[in-house]
Amino acid sequence: MDSIGNYWFFWVLYLAAALIFTAIFWRLTRFERAIWASYSLRAVVIAVIFTPWYSNSQDSGMAPALMVAALDAITGGAAAAFRSFVPLGLAVFFALLLAAAMSFLKKKRIYKDLNNNKIKSSSKVKL
Repeated sequence: MDSIGNYWFFWVLYLAAALIFTAIFWRLTRFERAIWASYSLRAVVIAVIFTPWYSNSQDSGMAPALMVAALDAITGGAAAAFRSFVPLGLAVFFALLLAAAMSFLKKKRIYKDLNNNKIKSSSKVKL
């Protein structure tokens, strides 16, 4: 029963550290001009950090997929690591799709705001 308590304790500890790292990384990647690069970097990091996968194929316990892949590669070779690279790769792929959509919508909103500001500034009557 103690191992279940340790399991959740380490998950909470890992998630707290991951949230702190994500917040710092989010602040560091606030690019003003390269919106797509900013969103893409954030998406990849978030997908890699927060994607869980089964640590053992016969057990229901989960661990971060990157750690499972690293441990499987060390203990079982590259073929064993492949089982956790699949969900990790899919998570990164879908995160990049979401980042591309979000950056497209943000650029569209920025251009719309710029055009509205140009129209408003040019319509002022000067005496």
